[in-house]
Amino acid sequence: MNDRHNSLSILLVNYRFFVSGGPERYLFNFVKLLEEKGHQIIPFSVKHPKNQSTEYSEFFLSPITSDENSVLLSQLRKNPRTLVRLFGRVFYSLEAKKNVKAIVDRADVNIAYCLNFLRWISPSFITELYRARVPIIVRISDFSYICPEAHLLRDGRVCELCTKGRFSHSVRYKCVCNSFLLSFINFLSILLHKQLKLLDKIDAFVCPSQFTLERMAKAGFEKQKLFHVPTFVDSERIIPKFEPGNYILYFGRISHEKGIGVLLDAYEKLKGNKSKDSMPLYIVGKSYGKETEQLKKRIHLSGNKKVKVLDEVEKDQLFQIVGNSAFTIVPSIWYENMPNAILESFANGKPVVGSRIGSIPELVKHGETGLLFEPGDSDALAEKMQWMIDHPEDCSRMGQNARALVEKKYNPELHYKGLMEIFESFHPKHDKCIS
Repeated sequence: MNDRHNSLSILLVNYRFFVSGGPERYLFNFVKLLEEKGHQIIPFSVKHPKNQSTEYSEFFLSPITSDENSVLLSQLRKNPRTLVRLFGRVFYSLEAKKNVKAIVDRADVNIAYCLNFLRWISPSFITELYRARVPIIVRISDFSYICPEAHLLRDGRVCELCTKGRFSHSVRYKCVCNSFLLSFINFLSILLHKQLKLLDKIDAFVCPSQFTLERMAKAGFEKQKLFHVPTFVDSERIIPKFEPGNYILYFGRISHEKGIGVLLDAYEKLKGNKSKDSMPLYIVGKSYGKETEQLKKRIHLSGNKKVKVLDEVEKDQLFQIVGNSAFTIVPSIWYENMPNAILESFANGKPVVGSRIGSIPELVKHGETGLLFEPGDSDALAEKMQWMIDHPEDCSRMGQNARALVEKKYNPELHYKGLMEIFESFHPKHDKCIS
């Protein structure tokens, strides 16, 4: 047990209990960190064949669909049974409320730490936690609370029309899965949740980046409820390699907002990119739609055999791939919240060439821990990539700076301290009117 903080029983809410992306990588890093400190983690999620084993799986919600490959809303088959379940999760799920009550009755829950739950779990469980006087802390993983599309993107460009609360724009532009029906359903659910004042029952919002905190405040969230606690990486478990390797690397989700198209355009513009001695580009990751298939098709049609796409790999193998690279690329076109790919690159001693957007400039200091370019500008990205290739000594220097940065500012102890200050400020719960 940790000798600085009282041991807590923490209800951890997320609609996936298996690794499918950055939020879940954070989730399991969080579980490991908190359990090592002597705290009890009680997961609450949706049943899925890929879920990690837990004694609390009996309380997990029934899946919206029987298709285990459907991880995103856009992948759901729109049959009557699925739509009925989806309605419940989007609006108000009695199952979620009942199951959380059962957990609270069984375990002495001190605090609820909620990651992603909108549309898959439903915010109905919040009313039960509120009734039971369990403090509710929500971590902001994307911009779902101020943007139905979740990434503040429309037609590949930044869009902030809904950030002041006028969510009707999302219906007009079919922002949810490019579907008028789903966008309208989502809009109605927002109106219901406002009427029930569900978000008002949340005690605090944890923002992984200063950029996200400022965006949430700008959208009207109470500043006293917003806390900046950066994501962390356990760099002590990673042996860095500062010597530049012989390939360029992108790793992470393969999807439009991640700027994969911009990266391919930029790589085509590198000097002698198809020659025998040119530095290859490795892309490691997966998509939950057809993006990977489309990516491979584009590469095949280009005839460029220097671009290699690798399926998602285990963390140890991934870190080997990162460590053997020259540098990594984060070419996102959306307001990145706090990309794990940057922190993990830095921990492995690799600088990052990243878009000047969202939280990326908080991490990538131009000329110190990497290079920045304007989002969507493939010419600028190609220029920065070529510079890195031509300056291996500077590349190594920036990798050393990057490693030092994560050791100092993005380590597990700082993350733990920041979270515990928030958790303990709300535990035991102050008296408040129960509705």
